[in-house]
Amino acid sequence: MERKERLVKINRVLILTMFLNLSVCLLKVVLGLVTGSLTIMADGLHSLGDTLSNIVGMVGIKLAQKQPDKKYPYGYEKFEAVATLIIAGLISITFFEVMKSGIERLLNPQVVEISPLVLLLMAVSVGVNIFVVWYESRASKRHRSELLHADASESRTDIYISIGVMIGIFFMYQGMYWLDGVITIIVGLFILKVIIDIIISTVKVLADGQIIDPEEVEKIVLSVPGARFCHSIRSRGREDAFYIDLHLGVDPNISVEEAHDEICHSVKLALEEHYSTLKSAQVHIEPDNESGRHRSRSVFAKNES
Repeated sequence: MERKERLVKINRVLILTMFLNLSVCLLKVVLGLVTGSLTIMADGLHSLGDTLSNIVGMVGIKLAQKQPDKKYPYGYEKFEAVATLIIAGLISITFFEVMKSGIERLLNPQVVEISPLVLLLMAVSVGVNIFVVWYESRASKRHRSELLHADASESRTDIYISIGVMIGIFFMYQGMYWLDGVITIIVGLFILKVIIDIIISTVKVLADGQIIDPEEVEKIVLSVPGARFCHSIRSRGREDAFYIDLHLGVDPNISVEEAHDEICHSVKLALEEHYSTLKSAQVHIEPDNESGRHRSRSVFAKNES
C-alpha cells in the first residue's frame, strides 16, 4: 500500500507540472507566431519536450502500478522505455525543422517585431519554470523519486535556454535581427542534446544496464549476520523500479532451511529497507568454499574473477 500511495503522489506532481509546462509551451509558441521570431518558437518547441516527458512519466507510473502477469512476469515498466523512444523520434522531427528554419533565417535575416511586453511574458515563463524546478526538486526528495529529480533537471535546462533567448530578444530589439537565426540554431542544438540523453538513458533500460553500484549492494549484504560473501551482483530496470540478482555465500554446514529462511530472507529485507524502489531481489545461495567463491564465472565472462 505504501508503494502504491507513493506512486499516486508522484503522479499528482507530474500532472501539475505537465499543465504548467504546457502553459509555458503554448505561451512561447503564440509569442513566436505573433512576433515572427523563430527563436521564441524554437524555445516553445523545446518546452514541449518537458510536457512529453511528464506524459511519459505518468505512463510509467501507471504501468508501475500494474501487477506482473503470465504474459509479462517481470512487469510492464519497459513499455515506458518504448514510449520514450517514440517521443525521441517525434522530438527529432522538431529538431530538424528548427535547425532548417534557423539556417534559413541566418542566411536571410528578417525584421522581427519585438516589444517590451514580449520580454515581460518571456520573464513570466522563466518564473513558471523556476517554480516547477523548486516544486519537483522538493517532491523528488520527499518521495525519493529519481523520475521527478530527472524531470526537474530537464526543466532547469529550460531556464538557462529561456534566459539566453531573452538576452537575444533584447539585442534583436536593438535591430540585430540576424541573432534570430543564430539563437534558433543554438536552441536546436539543446534539443539535440535532449534527444541524445533520452536515447542513452532508454537504451540502458532496454539493454538491462547496471543500475545500482555492486559495491554498495555488497556492503549491505555483508552487514547481515551469516552472510559470508557476495558476488555476481546484477541490477536492471530504472532507478525508480529495479531488480537485483546476486549470489550469497553462507556456511556450508548449515541447513538449506536456515540458509534460506533466516539469512537469505534477512538479506532481502536489508535491501528493501535501503532501496525503497527495489521491486524484487533474487538471491542464489552458495556454500562458503573455494568453488562457491569463484562461481561468479557462471554469470560473467570466464576471464573475470
